[in-house]
Amino acid sequence: MVTLKPKALFIGYGHLAKSLTSKKLLSLLNICALNSKGEIRNINLKKKISNNNNYAYEYVFLLTRPKTFLRIGSQFQKYLSKDTIIISCMAGIKFSTIEQNLKTKKIIRIMPNVMASNSKSQTHIYLKNKKLISNDLNKILSSFGKIINVRNEDQINFATSIYGSGPAFIAYILNSFIKASKKLAKPFNVNEKELLELFKNVLDINSSSRMLDSFVGSISSKRGTTQAGVNYIKSQKIEKIIYTTLYKAYKRAKEIDSEQKSTKTK
Repeated sequence: MVTLKPKALFIGYGHLAKSLTSKKLLSLLNICALNSKGEIRNINLKKKISNNNNYAYEYVFLLTRPKTFLRIGSQFQKYLSKDTIIISCMAGIKFSTIEQNLKTKKIIRIMPNVMASNSKSQTHIYLKNKKLISNDLNKILSSFGKIINVRNEDQINFATSIYGSGPAFIAYILNSFIKASKKLAKPFNVNEKELLELFKNVLDINSSSRMLDSFVGSISSKRGTTQAGVNYIKSQKIEKIIYTTLYKAYKRAKEIDSEQKSTKTK
């Protein structure tokens, strides 16, 4: 007997939504996606489907922009049944706001990242009703990568900064190292793959902050080349720069919900 896959609706189909739709997830769910034009496409079948009122989605993933949800979120009620579980991937939009707009308490907030396409996301999850996580839903969320449960909603804002936006910050730093190395190496050629391998090798042999500190110390010698470079990095207060970067992302996540509401009431 063939078991029908649960139906899920992605409201919004941008970069994050596309990264979530891995082959693994498609094997677990029959996924439809609602785009900005109001069209619904079946992602598994890769075709547009009739936009009628016969909705029976077990899961609705909120992947639209926060400002869009605050503006027209109540319109998404028509896609819900009494049994639909809402899985919000939106940054900054609180439980209470989702509940108010969609008139349901069956809500889970998650913060995955774009590495879910390779099952490498470290997905943070916050929910008030633990009974919402069934074995099937656990498999669905695990398809993104590692699951990290958090105890309060503000931890989702933290996760947004570190694990949601963090991969972009890390990629920017790595790419800056690559660009600087290539600039210094002119007219010699530098293999980008070898530079990326250098980062991987450092991480392979260091698994904690303490080990990384010791690693730096083991390479540095008085009046040596490493010490000259490290001293300059310290003088530029790079740790403060990175902290401020993460804090600005965290602060922005906290602002989004109240900011959009205040705009709405003017």
